[in-house]
Amino acid sequence: MEQISLFKSASQAIDSLDNGAEYYNIFTKADDDLISQSEVSKVAGVRLPKQKAVLFLKLAMSGLTEREQQEIEGRFDDRLSENFTKYNPEFVESVRAVEALNPGTGVIITGTPRKIEGEGVVSGYISIPVIDVFTLIPISETYIVYEIIDEASGNRVLVAHDKDAGLLPETKMKIAGVVKQFQLAQEDDSEFEKFIEVDYFVETI
Repeated sequence: MEQISLFKSASQAIDSLDNGAEYYNIFTKADDDLISQSEVSKVAGVRLPKQKAVLFLKLAMSGLTEREQQEIEGRFDDRLSENFTKYNPEFVESVRAVEALNPGTGVIITGTPRKIEGEGVVSGYISIPVIDVFTLIPISETYIVYEIIDEASGNRVLVAHDKDAGLLPETKMKIAGVVKQFQLAQEDDSEFEKFIEVDYFVETI
């Protein structure tokens, strides 16, 4: 989970993104009027996950006009354009809409996260790979869990981020992340609940 700043203009975004990537990307050059996947990953602070890089881009560009966004997208190389379409996140207007989304879907949602206090308030298990099998661990071992409540309907959605990332500010923000789910018990027939794993956020006024 990482706080980022919105791009203020298309020119600022292009200057930041057209950066030549890391030194080992020998075929990627800075200031060549072409923005590549590896260049976006450098700015986004990620090495491999394509979806995470696209989430960063969509959130960072969300304050720009449609014309400015199109100007930036026009600089994408073929690989980045393909990933930008493939991993294009859903802009969620209500927390209830998250329930209809499949796990693995990227989302951008606006709201005020409130930490859920107390041990065992959010209990359940996530599946993680260990060598060549999956094992269940308590969700509280990996994440700090928050909720965003829709003031009009009272519905809520859970958002969570890595415990090592520190606390999330409890203020209005835009969050970019991925829909995931945890099971409420360890039994095979357990019910599941969805949550948004936070990748990036930006505070809003």
